[in-house]
Amino acid sequence: MTRMKKYLNIFIAIFMVSAVMPWLGCKKYLDVNQNLNDPTVVPEATLLTTAEVNIASQFAIGSTLGDGLGVYTHQLMQYGGYNRYGMDGGSSDGPWGGLYGSIANLDVIISQATEAGRTTYAGVAKILKAYTFSMMVDVWGDIPFSEFDNFKTGITQPAFDKSADIYPQLFTLLDEGISDINAPDDNVKPSSDDIVYGGNVTKWKKAANTIKLKLYTQMRLVANVKSEVTALLADPSSLINSQDESFLFAFGPYSSTDDRYPGYGEYAAAQRGGELPSPWMYEIMKGLNPKLYYGVEDPRMPYYIYNQKGPGDGTENCTDYRDGGFVSLIFGSNGPCVGGANSNSYSLLGIYPVGGRYDDGAAESINATATTGEYASINAGTGAAPQRALTYADRLYLEAELIHEGLAPGNERDAFSKALDASFAQVDYVITNYVKPSQPVPTLVSQQATSVYKTSVLNAFDNGTPARKLEYIMTQKWLSRIGNSVDNYTDYRRTGYPLLFAPAPQGTVTSVNVPDGSVVNVSNGTPYPLSLPWSTQEIELNSNAPAQKVPSTFKVFWLP
Repeated sequence: MTRMKKYLNIFIAIFMVSAVMPWLGCKKYLDVNQNLNDPTVVPEATLLTTAEVNIASQFAIGSTLGDGLGVYTHQLMQYGGYNRYGMDGGSSDGPWGGLYGSIANLDVIISQATEAGRTTYAGVAKILKAYTFSMMVDVWGDIPFSEFDNFKTGITQPAFDKSADIYPQLFTLLDEGISDINAPDDNVKPSSDDIVYGGNVTKWKKAANTIKLKLYTQMRLVANVKSEVTALLADPSSLINSQDESFLFAFGPYSSTDDRYPGYGEYAAAQRGGELPSPWMYEIMKGLNPKLYYGVEDPRMPYYIYNQKGPGDGTENCTDYRDGGFVSLIFGSNGPCVGGANSNSYSLLGIYPVGGRYDDGAAESINATATTGEYASINAGTGAAPQRALTYADRLYLEAELIHEGLAPGNERDAFSKALDASFAQVDYVITNYVKPSQPVPTLVSQQATSVYKTSVLNAFDNGTPARKLEYIMTQKWLSRIGNSVDNYTDYRRTGYPLLFAPAPQGTVTSVNVPDGSVVNVSNGTPYPLSLPWSTQEIELNSNAPAQKVPSTFKVFWLP
């Protein structure tokens, strides 16, 4: 999709606030926005693509939130940076400005499309705005909402709204979006400028209702949501109800422009180690974790992880964690090899998470600089993975959770079984319809190993206590949802699942027995953050901003 790069360049040139200067606080940001986001200058089609690309890019692997919260939820690992829960206010500057810049673009669409009678554009923009604000609340808690983007009314220092006050307004915004889509308009509707649904308004309405289901589920610990979720689930056709209705932001391959998924950048990096698959996730998928699915290997492994080395191959330097061809870093490692450079030896995220390479056992290193050859980074994968915001599998896992908690009718095992099937089918769907590799890739759902794995997972579920059953639901949701780090972070905080790696003194683990025979000492003295710090630049430039929070104690409202 070469158009995405073109629109992103427009965004950089015209809307410098979020693309070039994401670290600016609201005062300076709104001042720039007042002069540049002139609704007479840029058409809705350009603004929509720009907003969608930037929203997806802020949450994807390869972004601050995607990488940082991927480490926090132990699907990813990196040297330094976000290890030991190290995100600070400076880490929030980029995504904070980038997401508010996207919302400002959506506000322009809503304003000028409403005035011109192009209600479909306004409706889509409202749904996207509600989704984006919901994710921001889930990350930061209290944020500017009601006073944001009100420069024309004289508000240059927007107050922070309480997170509990924002969520109800998001339901209203979603309902307004659906109503606008249903209203008569002048037949100027999104089409190829919409990288999510290509202008399919029926799917947009399904997405809006499924976002509502997700938000109600996240509120279940602090509010009685039984009637709301029961009503939504009573009409499955009004929700995301098939793979092709999933809420996905499409990226594209490398052609005349580079539209690849941000996380594919690790393939082209000369110095790798920023987005490594976590040993914790690897051991769960490999069947090595004694507390979860021990002895049962996940058939998604070669779709999720590409090993550059075989079991007997040498590496550039000593390794922090190695199991055969799998090479990575351990969270909280104090080992002597944690700083060793192993760019051509580290395992990489594979074809499903980032549009990289399916692991067919070739054990070939990806050449970051070569321009020819099958294993040159330009050819190793297409990089055309989508950002999976809310999938059909996600919707089924939400249903299984709600049934388990007594908040919705139905059989939780049946819902869980359907969610597992959708998780496996989702891998095939993404690879076939988005990634489109030149490399031969076997179908996941038709493999005997997939059937065996599902049977083992359901057997564990059948024999589990109620708490274990919820753990199994949330763990499989976590595995299925690699790349959606924000929602994994949200689910862990509100349910306590999946089980995460916990080095001492905050946890209990003091050392790791690595499969290659070494023992690595580990430590972490930082309490688990219940929300991320607010943007440092926002606090410095906005006189109505609160003092910086203590992340380990500041809760989003849906935490009791």
